[in-house]
Amino acid sequence: MRKLIAHRGWSGKAPENTLSAIKLALEEPKIDCIEIDVHLTKDGIPVVIHDFTVDRTTNGSGYIRDMTAVDVKALDAGSWFHPVFAGEQIPLLEEVLLVAGGKKKLLIELKQMAGMYAGLEEKVIELICKYGLEGDCDLISFDHKSLQTCMKYSKEVKRTLVMLGSPLLLVDQVNEIGASAVSMNHLYVDQEMVESLSSNGIELVVWTVDQKVEAERVLGFDGAIALTTNHPERLWA
Repeated sequence: MRKLIAHRGWSGKAPENTLSAIKLALEEPKIDCIEIDVHLTKDGIPVVIHDFTVDRTTNGSGYIRDMTAVDVKALDAGSWFHPVFAGEQIPLLEEVLLVAGGKKKLLIELKQMAGMYAGLEEKVIELICKYGLEGDCDLISFDHKSLQTCMKYSKEVKRTLVMLGSPLLLVDQVNEIGASAVSMNHLYVDQEMVESLSSNGIELVVWTVDQKVEAERVLGFDGAIALTTNHPERLWA
């Protein structure tokens, strides 16, 4: 195993993107990095949750952008996963940085979409810099303009471009926004792609690899590869 990333924390063992899932990942020495997702509340606070709404992973409903941080923190983000996690909250990004900062690399996905969250990039980088974690956090996003915006606020925080499908001119796109890595679904990865990225000094982050046979296929390629998974325990078993 070259590098193992816990997807939304150890989300196979605890509710995704919660402090419980993040702490479990921190405690496991075989896990190298932790991936989380960030949205912006109505009052401009970065919070850690995957979906644009709270419907799937809490007892509430509605869009994050229409809620204040107080509204978000009042929700139960654990019971849907298992009763033992009842009362688990959606964490603020700042809370996650205080718990995990400097202990393992954090991959922070900016859930920006067509400028929906004005100021998201600035606020996230502001928090990263507040705690001196520029070298311990990577920013990732499907929104390429969002990553370009990040360059305005920090050139020290690394950026990872998330791609769908089998993109052409991949290296050119990564270089255009000054990213150091590219992230894509494991189904689209082949040796030619890995060689192209590696020869240009670009790391490949592959998602979401939950079965050992998938991991073995991807790790059979020669290059700098990191695996993102909900179930780390399956891959080292």
